[in-house]
Amino acid sequence: MAKKKKKNPEEEELQGSKKKKKSKKKLLIPLLALVVVAAAAFVVVRFVLPKLNGGEDETGKPPKKGITAYTVGEDSVPSLDTILEEADGQLIANRGPGKIKEDGEEVEKYTYLYELEGYAAVVDRYLDLLLGEEQGFVLTDETYLVLEDRPELEDAEGGLLLVKGSVQEGHLFQLALGWSEANDMLAVRVAAPEGALRYPEPEEEPRPASLSEQMATIQAMTPSQLALPGTSMSEYDVYPVEGFVTIDGMLCRRFNIYEVGKTGSITGIIFLSGDQQHLFRMDVNDNSIITELK
Repeated sequence: MAKKKKKNPEEEELQGSKKKKKSKKKLLIPLLALVVVAAAAFVVVRFVLPKLNGGEDETGKPPKKGITAYTVGEDSVPSLDTILEEADGQLIANRGPGKIKEDGEEVEKYTYLYELEGYAAVVDRYLDLLLGEEQGFVLTDETYLVLEDRPELEDAEGGLLLVKGSVQEGHLFQLALGWSEANDMLAVRVAAPEGALRYPEPEEEPRPASLSEQMATIQAMTPSQLALPGTSMSEYDVYPVEGFVTIDGMLCRRFNIYEVGKTGSITGIIFLSGDQQHLFRMDVNDNSIITELK
């Protein structure tokens, strides 16, 4: 029997690394468009850091003091520096004002670059501040559609867009955050372009099935599915009870079932939900006991 060739440690490590990168890429697909927002800043800091405001001083060390607020025109918000602890890292450079194009309009922008330890934890704390009632920001996609869920963040890389109404009418005050462990940096871009928040369309409540549809559903079932004896529902008469009752938060219609020709004694009591996905049976001897059949 031929021996299976063993992979050397370097090959195994390389393959493991590829698998990890693939899974992270899949997880971050919805955020890739926002990561691009910060990509230019990552390139800038590698080549023109000495030219940036707040870059290295004469001692060759980055600035020790951060800033307390990001400001564009009359819009202002507490900066990332205000929630940083000493062990988290620091602001290493800031650049602005500059210009970006948003829908053909030139918009003033400011960019702030940070070196941090543990991006996800720091950004999560900053989100707690910005998404709070006092600051009033919301998470959106690049079209300013408000996101309903707060994403789970990873240190490897990520991107977020935080937005709220600007003091300037018809504009939005926005913070675009992007970070990457590979670049060892987080960038915050601040601007106030024209725009308006958009909200997801509310989901319409599904129309409950009509009485005739529910009757047809029950007649198409077998007695055993309703916990009844017999081989065919033709052996039973089914009578709906007017109105709905709520069971496990679902509106259900009640049906009384009798053996054919024996309407004086109920054989079974069932409840069918409006979406016809849930079926319940009530014990005819004890009306308080309800069992789900499907």
